[in-house]
Amino acid sequence: MKEMVSETGVNPKKGTFGTSISFDIDETPKPMRRKGREKIDLMENNTAESDEISNCPGCGADISHDEWLDCLIGFISGAHDFEVGNPVRARIVQNLRNLAARMNVPSPTDSWELAVIDKLIIEIKRLVAAEVDRTNRKQTAPNKLGDEEREAIIIETENRVINTMALEIQEALIEQLTPQLEVQIRQQVEQELWVQFEEEWRNRTTNS
Repeated sequence: MKEMVSETGVNPKKGTFGTSISFDIDETPKPMRRKGREKIDLMENNTAESDEISNCPGCGADISHDEWLDCLIGFISGAHDFEVGNPVRARIVQNLRNLAARMNVPSPTDSWELAVIDKLIIEIKRLVAAEVDRTNRKQTAPNKLGDEEREAIIIETENRVINTMALEIQEALIEQLTPQLEVQIRQQVEQELWVQFEEEWRNRTTNS
């Protein structure tokens, strides 16, 4: 093994600094690490794993990535309602969605819309009553409210919650029923046009 060493110092003749070099000619060079390629492979693996996710990270239910994002956005929206001081609406919306998800949906659907609305209205009234009772207990703890003030709070809460939820239920039902109604109306119009065509054809055949 041969080793060459050059020490750093001041050159007395030229007045400049030298350089220090130390190397071993018998030493096996170490392989260079390809950090860039490793990072690219890691990113590709992470992307492939994220595309293959088909289960909810929380409960393990079968759910697509887009549906998971929708659920996450819905949760964040409800949390925002709670943070801005509107916990009643956030809880009622979630409870009504859970109630609607547990309902049996027969086919055809033209005979159960009113039943669904009735169930949701009953649930709204129950939730409103529970919220009013909870609000009253919180507000009457420091000071007792009179009957008129309590009644005014109940009426105001009921009107506000029912109006808000009625609009949301109406929009949800319209969005759900519009495609089905379009199909039914199209079939009905086609049948009526076909009957008119057959009558006109018979009349022309008889007259000829």
